[in-house]
Amino acid sequence: MDETRADIYYLENSGFAVETKGHLLVFDYIKDGGEVVLGERVGHSNTLVFVSHGHADHFSPTIFRWRQANPSIRYVLSTDVQATGADISAMSPLQRIVVGNVEVSTYDSTDLGVSFLVAVDGLNIFHAGDLNWWHWKEESTDDEVRQSEELFMQALAPIIGQDIDIAFFPVDPRLGSDYALGAERFIEVLKPKMLVPMHFRENYAAVRTFADKIPPQSTIVSAISHRGQHIVYTKKGD
Repeated sequence: MDETRADIYYLENSGFAVETKGHLLVFDYIKDGGEVVLGERVGHSNTLVFVSHGHADHFSPTIFRWRQANPSIRYVLSTDVQATGADISAMSPLQRIVVGNVEVSTYDSTDLGVSFLVAVDGLNIFHAGDLNWWHWKEESTDDEVRQSEELFMQALAPIIGQDIDIAFFPVDPRLGSDYALGAERFIEVLKPKMLVPMHFRENYAAVRTFADKIPPQSTIVSAISHRGQHIVYTKKGD
C-alpha cells in the first residue's frame, strides 16, 4: 500500500513550511521557528510561498529575498499585499489558478485577505489565514454573536464538500472561553483528516486543551507544543 507524506514544520503564529514529495510550500511566513531554518529548503526547485493577507503577523517582506537563492520560486499572494513581479500571482477570494502542477483555490476570510486550498502531490492542504469565527462571547451582544456566526458560515459554504487532508486553522485564546469554537465548527462541517492549530501566540496550554477535546476518530488534532515542531502526515493509498 502506497503512502503520501507531508512533513510539516511550525514556524510562528500562522507560519508553516510543508514539504511534499515534489514541492516546498511556505505559508504566512514571518520568521523561522525554533530549529527550523528554511535556508536551503527555499532553494527547492518547486517552492511556492503563500501569503493570506498583509497583516504583520502573517507577512514579512523577507520572503522576497529568497529570490536570490532560488530564481524559480513562485509567490501566491492575497491582492491586498502590495508586491509585483513575474513570479507573483495575486488572488482574490473564489479564484482558482494552476502554478506548475499545483492547483490553488482561494476562499473568503472573515477578516482581511483569503484562505487557500492547495492541491499538491496527492494532498489537499487548507490554510485558513484569518478565516475564523471571531467570537468574543464575553464582550459581544447576542446580535453580534449571531452576526459573526452568519459571516463565518457564509465563508465556509463554498468549501463544504472539499476533501481536506491537512487544515491549518486559528485557535486563538484571546477570544475568551469560546476560543476554539471556529475550529470545532470547521471540524464538524469540513471533517479534515488532520487539523493543525495556529494563531495562538505562545499559549501552548490552550492548544493542548483544545486537542484533548477532539475525538481522534473525528479529526487528528496536532497539539503544537513549541516553535520548530515537526509533524508528519501520511495518507494511505491503494
